Amino acid sequence: MKVKGLNDVWMNALGLMLFLGFSSVASCQSTTKPTKTLPRDSFHCVIVPSEQLDFFRKQPAVQVWQKVILLTKDSALVVHKDSRNMMDVISAKLLDSLVNADGLEQTAQCYRDTFGYETCELVKFVRGKREFFDFQKVGPLVDDAKRVFDEIGVNPIYAQLILLIESPNNPRARSISGAVGYYQLMPFVARKYGLVVSSSRDDRHNFELSSMAAAKLMRDYCIPNATRMAMSAGLQPDVDQLWFQLLVMHVYNAGAGNVRKAVTAVGEVRTGEELIMKLWKTQAGAFGNSSQNYSQLATASYINYLDWLKS
Repeated sequence: MKVKGLNDVWMNALGLMLFLGFSSVASCQSTTKPTKTLPRDSFHCVIVPSEQLDFFRKQPAVQVWQKVILLTKDSALVVHKDSRNMMDVISAKLLDSLVNADGLEQTAQCYRDTFGYETCELVKFVRGKREFFDFQKVGPLVDDAKRVFDEIGVNPIYAQLILLIESPNNPRARSISGAVGYYQLMPFVARKYGLVVSSSRDDRHNFELSSMAAAKLMRDYCIPNATRMAMSAGLQPDVDQLWFQLLVMHVYNAGAGNVRKAVTAVGEVRTGEELIMKLWKTQAGAFGNSSQNYSQLATASYINYLDWLKS
């Protein structure tokens, strides 16, 4: 996304650009669509009512993640952290060179000067993640997950949201904390629900078994804890509302203890939407930046998935 006035940014940083050996700083955002290998109308989608989704669709924080998901890995989005103003798209090659030359902060200051931000305000450079969010791989899984979640009595919207953001292009992914598989389950969670996790066998790679474990975790832990937290914030929990489902997703990601600290720091609110938006800007205990972003990313990936199905 190019915006007017950015010539000033690059003129201010011209010396740095010449030092880095760049004759062009044009965006390299790809316009190539993901390869179609299966008909998209054969994919299932658990639908969120449009009147619930529209509120979050309009939020700049969600729109930023929508853009990041659409950008390829050879691009990076330049964003003002607090307002989520998307100021530019630059090449990943340029970003790498700025980092290597210790020129990132100077470039960030050029953006601040151009857009009228104070020196203390953060400018973020976020790399594109289109290759990670492989909807073609996720689509066929949603039907199977829906069946398992329905059997256990859990809204399959949770399966869809998790599958869209946890490891959509690599179900064998392992996080630095030891979470593995389609649902990025920790070993102790998997074992609690009867899955084998050993050096010779890891049932977290089994889609049916890991779907069952994730559904039971939602039923036994995430939803009950989110219910209590909503009540503590002065809200009436409604399991069919998107704001509540996003709160549940925060519990799934960060753990009840960390989310509870953040909800306590927020205090009482008037609406569930207000609670979620305040969580996006609240840090408490281990509930930090990645935790704040989790429901933003879940919402953005869902919206992009809907758009992808229609395209």
